[in-house]
Amino acid sequence: MPDRPSFAQLPLRSLDPPYSAWGLYGNDDELGTLNILNSDCVVRARTEIQQGISISLNLPLDIPSVPMNAERKPCHHKFNIKPRSNDDELDINTQSSTHWDGLRHVGYQTERLFYNGMTQGEIRGARSSDRLGIHNLSRRAIAGRGVLLDYRSWAASNGKEYDAFTNHRVTVSELLQCAKSQNVQFQVGDILLIRFGWTEDYLKRNEAERKELGGRETRTFVGVENTLEMAKWHWENGFAAVASDTNAYEAWFPDTKSDLGYSLHEIFLAGWGMPIGELWDLENLAAECKRLGRWSFFLTSQPLNISGGVASPSNAMAIL
Repeated sequence: MPDRPSFAQLPLRSLDPPYSAWGLYGNDDELGTLNILNSDCVVRARTEIQQGISISLNLPLDIPSVPMNAERKPCHHKFNIKPRSNDDELDINTQSSTHWDGLRHVGYQTERLFYNGMTQGEIRGARSSDRLGIHNLSRRAIAGRGVLLDYRSWAASNGKEYDAFTNHRVTVSELLQCAKSQNVQFQVGDILLIRFGWTEDYLKRNEAERKELGGRETRTFVGVENTLEMAKWHWENGFAAVASDTNAYEAWFPDTKSDLGYSLHEIFLAGWGMPIGELWDLENLAAECKRLGRWSFFLTSQPLNISGGVASPSNAMAIL
């Protein structure tokens, strides 16, 4: 494992895009920050299994019933009846329900470059090249120490009310206060989960309201703000991956006038090779963590092994 540079040392090479860490794990690297999850890191995380309680972190594949981007098709499930058996077929968009954004999903928008300098032409189409495909996350699999920040509960206890379908921007100061209230101490290699209350607010709505959300031309969601301070905080904590219950992890749409100058999707995915989990179901996990008074756990995730894939259902589970 190479020494981890400071945020101030990014980019590592003068001609690379701002805040990128290209070449840190080799110019042909496919895993980005998941390289931090080496065998020692996984073995240490075993101590998080204390009660033997396992909790799924996945929404049903048909939730949301209408994806939050009108261009994406909803889940279609076909049940096939046969004379002596049955089978079924699924047609899904991998950006709909609980999923990981892989390294093919978003590149630097101005520079038009993906992680480690790959171009759209080099990764266009699953058969043209497998570089940066979601299969890399599958064949390595994801396992390590997960940590949950229950921002929604902390905000409510501090008189901060908001609708998860507005671009309520969460600051580093608020995350630090939330972590302090939960007595959370981060470790390098943690998989950070943040509960913003998206699932809670979505499930309160009726079907007509859910369809209206999916059909909006201007989508807005709660999430962390895309500031220089926020990017620095994530890098210096050494998170291996991040995920939340909201639709983009960062507040959407990102602030185009922020001092960072980029969305966090660009920095995390294209700059660092750090997967972003979206639409995770954190309701049961938050309730159990609160009951036990502990907010860390062993986390496993098995993305789909589809060569050249862009994203994948997370198939994630927390074990306490």
